[in-house]
Amino acid sequence: MSKMDARVVRDLSESKKRVMTNVVQHLHQRHEKKPAKRWPYGVLAMILSVCIGLFIYQQYNEQQQQASTIPPVLDERILELYLQLDSFMNGKNRLSKASFDNFLYFESTFAYAQSKKLVPTQEQIDKALEQFMQEWSYENDTRPTYEKLLQMLQITNEGFIENYGKPIAYKMATFDLLWEASQADYKDVSNPIRTWLVEQKAMNYLEQHYHKDIASLREKYKIPEKDSQMKLIRSGTVLAIKEHEFLVVSGVLDSEIGQKSVDELVQKHRNGTWFPLVDVPKTLSVGDRVEVQYRQSIGNDDAQPFIDYKDIVEMKIVKEFQ
Repeated sequence: MSKMDARVVRDLSESKKRVMTNVVQHLHQRHEKKPAKRWPYGVLAMILSVCIGLFIYQQYNEQQQQASTIPPVLDERILELYLQLDSFMNGKNRLSKASFDNFLYFESTFAYAQSKKLVPTQEQIDKALEQFMQEWSYENDTRPTYEKLLQMLQITNEGFIENYGKPIAYKMATFDLLWEASQADYKDVSNPIRTWLVEQKAMNYLEQHYHKDIASLREKYKIPEKDSQMKLIRSGTVLAIKEHEFLVVSGVLDSEIGQKSVDELVQKHRNGTWFPLVDVPKTLSVGDRVEVQYRQSIGNDDAQPFIDYKDIVEMKIVKEFQ
């Protein structure tokens, strides 16, 4: 080999080494992790503050919008509707005591439900509104037609829905929630008795928290405070006592008690009335003869034709069972 050939080979070897060195360094640099980009603490804190602020604003805005749709307790718009219906019936521009009492019961269930933090969804409100408006599609001799009612109120269909339909629907939906919640408080209680017990609690709540407003409305609409409803008396023998109700049957002999079942005695004597177990003597027992003072019937039992349900004013034991 000549000197020239040896020099060329040596130069090629050195070039090869440089190429190999560069390739290894390049591969090494590719596999090295680049340092992560770090946000300054101040920037992160600012972004977090903005997000929290937007969330709070959204929640507040939703609460404000929801609050604007909640009707007030003792809403006089509903009383105005009652007044128009009474005027149609009796030809006088005067609110009856019965209508005022119905108004108070309706408002009391709404106020009581609110105290329990029961809030209907928009879907539930819309469903109640549909039911309420559908009621006005049926003709009824005891009330004006829907078109006549709009004339009496001097309002459009849209105005009626906004001023009367929506507030009433909201309260109807709220009452449905209260009714569902009461099932846990009054298990194994007949529906008429449960309804009466819930209404009594609701009315007590309304009178306790809104007594001044009620008095003001009574004075404005000239509603007598005295209860003029006649009280009736039911006499008989107590045949069953449950946690929230008791059964009275008339005509039962002492010798029959324990010899025949309750159903047999009800069928034999063709009567039986369930009363709410409220303000009764603690010594009340099956077999006692009692007199129960009440105002009205609150329901019937379709499955048992001789059974009915009544409210209660007071009760006394005439004769204890021996």
